Amino acid sequence: MMGLLLVLLMAGCSKDDLIPPVDRTTIPRNIGVFIENNYDLSLLSAALKKTGLLDSLNQPGATTLFAPDNAAFNRIGISTPAEIDRMDVDSLRFMLRYHMIRNRYFITTFPKQMDNKYLSLTGDALYVSVDKQEQFIKDDIFTFVNGAYIMTGAKRNIALANGVIHILAKPLQYKKETVQDYISKDTSLALFAAVLKQFNLWDDLKIKDPLTLFAPDNNAFLKYGLTAGKIATLKPADYKPLTFGIYTLMMRPMHIFSTDGYILSGTNVYGANVIYFNDTYSITPNYIRNNYNGTEQSAVYIGKIMGVNWGSNEEGPATVQYKGGLTNADHLCSNGIVHVIDDLVFNPDLMKQ
Repeated sequence: MMGLLLVLLMAGCSKDDLIPPVDRTTIPRNIGVFIENNYDLSLLSAALKKTGLLDSLNQPGATTLFAPDNAAFNRIGISTPAEIDRMDVDSLRFMLRYHMIRNRYFITTFPKQMDNKYLSLTGDALYVSVDKQEQFIKDDIFTFVNGAYIMTGAKRNIALANGVIHILAKPLQYKKETVQDYISKDTSLALFAAVLKQFNLWDDLKIKDPLTLFAPDNNAFLKYGLTAGKIATLKPADYKPLTFGIYTLMMRPMHIFSTDGYILSGTNVYGANVIYFNDTYSITPNYIRNNYNGTEQSAVYIGKIMGVNWGSNEEGPATVQYKGGLTNADHLCSNGIVHVIDDLVFNPDLMKQ
């Protein structure tokens, strides 16, 4: 029994946890050292080593790192250092640098509003949104980066000699390409691309900025019998513009992450209806997090006004889900955001002129 206890004690002391110990030296640890000596950040450490960025995080000069922990990498299907090692080094380096901004930003540094814009080390923008509502514990106020939740308690505001670390619930997703390029490359969105082309919505995805797209996957179209051949026969004049235009939010200049409905929830009595159409329909990303067990719930609500009251969508589902959960939301591109969803907002047969 004593032998087992000794083994457990040795294992528990060999690596740090996310709470930095009291510094008893004249030189506090740097970001790179902290990451390398942390079990929960072992996949991030492997990625930083592969790209040569770990050493740079031990150099002077303040950096704020939004750090995906192992659980965050697991959410996107990465669970071992070997999988990290098989990734393209240039793409991985770009992704990691996108998680960093210059200077030291604690949570209280960020203004309490949506879409505070900062330039990452790649030179591309990322967006920090802070809940305006006071929480029971001020330091645990809900904060998001590109729709990704910043963990609370000891997993945020980790102050180190050359910067600060905030642990993310999922890695940031950024593609240096247009939303049109993103959809073109994703074969699971081929029918969505076909519909956009058929209804003369495709070309604007290359030039308009910013855009937010809720993109149904192929299975969502097939559920309604919309094969590629069937889509090719559809006539735009036969359908209300909102039938398929709703997926591009009618090309309105909007920049909406999956968690923005939460940020706005204190400002609207009906769960923060983010976008209204024709004074009849609304579409709202909904987000709820339980910090006691770390679970997240998310969906996209579709509302319809009936007289003076709001009700459920009668031409389709009341809610649609992100395909595979929040890992398929918040795909930030150079001119907008793509969210992949698992159903059509409207049954096209119910939306004919």
